[in-house]
Amino acid sequence: MIEEERVYYLDNLGFASGVRLHWSTARQQHWLLFPEGALFLNPTAVAILSICDGYRSFTAISQILSSQFCDVDINQVQNLLLQMLKRGLLINKTP
Repeated sequence: MIEEERVYYLDNLGFASGVRLHWSTARQQHWLLFPEGALFLNPTAVAILSICDGYRSFTAISQILSSQFCDVDINQVQNLLLQMLKRGLLINKTP
């Protein structure tokens, strides 16, 4: 059986219900908290996910990151967003 390909839109991404960024003072780390668990986030992932507000396009997110950091690999940004979408942690919030 061939797995059906799914199209993911990377515009207007925001956190799904119950998902949020969290700074742990005790551990001095950022976490992505969700009902089923938590993920430790590296600084790059925090920078990317913190600007996913449900309104910005992928192009706008890429431009913001490029203005804050040198040598932004857009493919890595895209891969992180796709992973978060596939896990249901980010959703497209287009009205």
